[in-house]
Amino acid sequence: MSFDLSYLGDRPVLLYVFQAPRSVAEQGCKPGAFALLRPGAKAEIHHPEPMEILAIAYDGDRPLDLGDPDEPIRGATDPGVRLLAQEIRRVLREEDGSDPRYVESLAESLLLRAQTVAASPQLAAATRALTPHKLRRLTAFIDANLDRTLPVAELAAVVGLSRAHFTRAFQSAVGESPHRFVLSRRLEEVRLGLEQGAEDLAVLAVRHGFSSHAHMSSAFRAAYGATPSSYRRTVAADGADDPLALAAS
Repeated sequence: MSFDLSYLGDRPVLLYVFQAPRSVAEQGCKPGAFALLRPGAKAEIHHPEPMEILAIAYDGDRPLDLGDPDEPIRGATDPGVRLLAQEIRRVLREEDGSDPRYVESLAESLLLRAQTVAASPQLAAATRALTPHKLRRLTAFIDANLDRTLPVAELAAVVGLSRAHFTRAFQSAVGESPHRFVLSRRLEEVRLGLEQGAEDLAVLAVRHGFSSHAHMSSAFRAAYGATPSSYRRTVAADGADDPLALAAS
């Protein structure tokens, strides 16, 4: 099922990403990120693959301070925004006949929290330092070099920043450290390799920058709740609609 969203620019709207294809995530629209769309600027999002996005429109009388209009907020992350978005999702999915007043209060709190984040000078600086173009370039560089060690200083040089500035800007813009981001990319490639039938786990570990099969296995289990071997067996089994859930059970 494709994803289609049209924003007419008639009111402030917050978009929070729960799930997005990898090609979209590389442009800053990664799971856990949010965007604030200001009135007057229309937007169209169309993608052939499914996405899960929470959209909240603001209808209040009090104007929202959405930060510098010349510095649009896209791809930002914040723990408070994430928790509120997840609670709204939980209520809408799990509580039949949920009290709309509770959902409205959560949505208002989410907008106010996002407004505070958008007005933060630190976030504005991070947005300028790591634009979507620079993030795409950096992600492409990481993906092309997962078979070797990637020092933070080298990653910083790719986008033209000092190591200290890069680390702060990356954490603010992406929501995790460069080390955690690189590890997640390695693990995602391992998972895809297992789904494609990779037989030699030791070779898979070396190919994606792990020091050993044991290192890869412990990191994979910590991230996904299953070992690479059990995940591969589950993928190979007929009718495995959710191999991670089955492998971890």
